[in-house]
Amino acid sequence: MKNEEILKELNKQILQFEIAGNKKQFVRLSHFRRSVYGIRICFEIMRLFLDQKQTNVECTKEYLTKSMANLASRATIINFLNDEIGSGSLETEVSLNDKRVKIIKPSSELLQEFKAWLDCAEKAA
Repeated sequence: MKNEEILKELNKQILQFEIAGNKKQFVRLSHFRRSVYGIRICFEIMRLFLDQKQTNVECTKEYLTKSMANLASRATIINFLNDEIGSGSLETEVSLNDKRVKIIKPSSELLQEFKAWLDCAEKAA
C-alpha cells in the first residue's frame, strides 16, 4: 500500500472517530469514546448483539472483562459497564440459560445512535 493510500485511510478513520465525539448528535455514543477500552467495549457489545443468531456467546460482564483484559483491569471494565448501565446506554436482561447471569445489550437509543454514526461515517467517506 502506498503512502497516499495509507494517509487517505488514516484520515477516514480519524474522521469516523471525531464524528462519534459529537456530543449533541451522539449523546450516548460519545460516552464510550472517552477511552480506548470504552469504544472497544461498545464495538464488542454491538457485534455480539447484532450477531446473536450466529454467535453462541452471551455478552456478560465476565465475558467483557476477559476479552478486554489487555486494555483495562477487571475493576475498570466493571465500573465502566456499571456507569453505562446506570446512565441508560446499556441494559441488562436475565439469561435464559442461567437466571443468575445478566446479559448486557445496547439500549434502543444507543443502537439508533450507532446506526446513525455508521451512516454519517459512510457519507463522509
